[in-house]
Amino acid sequence: MASILTPSAFQIKIKEEHVVKGVKTLNETYFTLGNITNVDRRIVTIPAQTPIDLFNVNGVNPSNGTFPSSSMKYARITNLDTTSSLAVSFTSSRSPDGIGIVGTNITSSLISGGKNGAIGFYTAVATTASGADPLITGSGMTLDITISGSLKAGEDLVPNPNIFNCGIGNGWTFNTHLEGGTGTGASASVVINNTDLSKPTIQLYPETTGTKAYGYVIGDILTIPEGALGVGQLVSGSIIPNTSIPTVTNNVEYAIPIHTTTGYAAVALVKSLGGVISTVTIDYIGTGFQTGQIVTITQQELINQGYGTVSGDWTGTLGAGNVQNSSAVTLSAITAGKFESVITDATIASGGSGYEVGEQVSIPGNAIGDAQDAIFTLTLNDFTENGARSYWTMNVLPTSSLMFSSPQVTGSHFNGFFGQDLEFVSVYAETERMDIEYVVVNSDNV
Repeated sequence: MASILTPSAFQIKIKEEHVVKGVKTLNETYFTLGNITNVDRRIVTIPAQTPIDLFNVNGVNPSNGTFPSSSMKYARITNLDTTSSLAVSFTSSRSPDGIGIVGTNITSSLISGGKNGAIGFYTAVATTASGADPLITGSGMTLDITISGSLKAGEDLVPNPNIFNCGIGNGWTFNTHLEGGTGTGASASVVINNTDLSKPTIQLYPETTGTKAYGYVIGDILTIPEGALGVGQLVSGSIIPNTSIPTVTNNVEYAIPIHTTTGYAAVALVKSLGGVISTVTIDYIGTGFQTGQIVTITQQELINQGYGTVSGDWTGTLGAGNVQNSSAVTLSAITAGKFESVITDATIASGGSGYEVGEQVSIPGNAIGDAQDAIFTLTLNDFTENGARSYWTMNVLPTSSLMFSSPQVTGSHFNGFFGQDLEFVSVYAETERMDIEYVVVNSDNV
């Protein structure tokens, strides 16, 4: 249901009147706050010499004595007592000491640079920082940096020797990891061209999103492992052992598609000689076949192909010499054009202080043999915020008021230190119990 309350203006008037040496002075100041949705006014009796949290201005949602962060626009605290003073204390959030957590790997926070440094390990590299708040800048953090050789994603590789017994299909794609070399994580996308199985397209790609193939050096030779480009191919030129041999009246040879319960897309040369099906020889290898499976060419298929009068089905059993997986494929050596160096580890060695979420820390490129600086963006998991709170206390004289206003309490730069926010307002009756009044005016930002 829509709210029936309409935000309105809240007007504050301050009147100052005094007479000095017979001269009367009158000052009146007005200011208006717009978009006000809530006004909280209370008279509270507080016990003697007991700190009382009057209200909290750092809440998430409004509740008892709690107001959402940044919603407060104006507040007044009035000491209603006629003889005793009231102490009012303002408590800040914790200071943003932002100490980096030693041992934390911030590699995933790398946003630029770090791709052309010298391969090696760099200890305690000093960083510089630029803060989200220009007046808060962390300092003192050092990083242990590891730079490794990485394969460039998207680079083409050449098979050597050629592929001949891979899976089927024009545009058939296999994604496979690559073996060999000095590194880890290399993978490739292999696209088979049905018109020429010996010349597939082989292209490097990251094995998983956000990962790199690293630790390699120029000259490394990688291989596609056996079976990675298809399993259960038939062996071209091999003969399938007969298990039933029908008689025929025509001595001919035709290419006939064959399949099993799992294998498909293979073609065999079926030859009849001396009035029987004499040999069934694999011509096109197909894929998905298994040793021991039965291959059947039906009587009707043979008749339709032109073998004349046929006595029954032909059947054969696939043996070990008929079925193979794709062979291992050796690829051409890695060249400079397919290679880059990247930061594979950036671990906090010393934490420094003063860091905050979203702050960027950078290491100079010349410290790691790179032309560009490497820049990281810190997250909340990279550091701790356990700094001290700041406090400000003042006395409010009998029958006096304290007024304060902020367009945004959170972020109002408490106590002159940017980054600390006002969280609590508390009161303390110094001598005896007393009555106080407070007014809090806020806009709805929830």
